Amino acid sequence: MSRTLMSHALIAALLLSSSVLSASAMTTMPTSDASKPTQAAFSTYSAPHMLSATEIHVGAQDLPEGIPGNASMLISLNVDSEGHARDIRVLRTFSPEISFRVVEAISRSRFQPAVLNHHAISAPMTIQVAVQR
Repeated sequence: MSRTLMSHALIAALLLSSSVLSASAMTTMPTSDASKPTQAAFSTYSAPHMLSATEIHVGAQDLPEGIPGNASMLISLNVDSEGHARDIRVLRTFSPEISFRVVEAISRSRFQPAVLNHHAISAPMTIQVAVQR
């Protein structure tokens, strides 16, 4: 055999032997873990909620004309793990001027944060603010 052909055969044999070793190592791994019964993981979760709301009083003269009695705003926010409102966004409104006041009031309100497995976490929340006459 020529020297070049012999070195290629040796490299191929070394590569083949390492794949055989890793294959045999994989087949000899213990399988006792697979036979153990699995335990179900349970989580407990409670959603965030408002503890204290800041009331907003708007005089009838400050409300835009034509607002129906069932008008409402939809507000989206995140309640952080400390109970503070973050990332407050108005999703639906009947008045941009009143929306500004609502967002300010929500930012001053206190919340109970969401709880996951006995740990306070940040979580999203949606609030509907209705007009009361």
